[in-house]
Amino acid sequence: MEAPELVALLRDRRVAVLTGAGISTDSGIPDYRGPDSPPSNPMTIRQFTSDAVFRQRYWARNHLGWRHMDQTQPNAGHRALAALERAGVVTGIITQNVDLLHTKAGSAVVIDLHGTYAQVICLECEATMPRTTLADLLEEANPGFAEGAAAIGGIAVAPDADAVV
Repeated sequence: MEAPELVALLRDRRVAVLTGAGISTDSGIPDYRGPDSPPSNPMTIRQFTSDAVFRQRYWARNHLGWRHMDQTQPNAGHRALAALERAGVVTGIITQNVDLLHTKAGSAVVIDLHGTYAQVICLECEATMPRTTLADLLEEANPGFAEGAAAIGGIAVAPDADAVV
């Protein structure tokens, strides 16, 4: 089926698109299960909430990886979905990704199933803050940490803004 035929078929229908990690790989964000993905064993919420060592490890790694994700740009897939939304063919995007690339591409109706990397929430008091603010606080508390980690072997970014160091 050609694109004009597809547009005609879908016109006047409510179409939502569900996306996952695969749409963002062309933007340089790896996925967990693709053919080129290294074996991965992400931290569980139970580990994170029950052990300060896991939380420290998570925030150290995330502090290194989130900037890469913040600098990534939408690819042709994100831009095409935004164009389909503007044309009235797609009514919204539902994504499992935390990368904000649909929003950066111009999609107006985006449901981020797992939230985004842009906000952090305290699990004790539920206070929120922008990720950039947390980054500034972490950098202030650990001057030179990011530069030091990069200098000793580089940083491999994971799909959730984490990094493998």
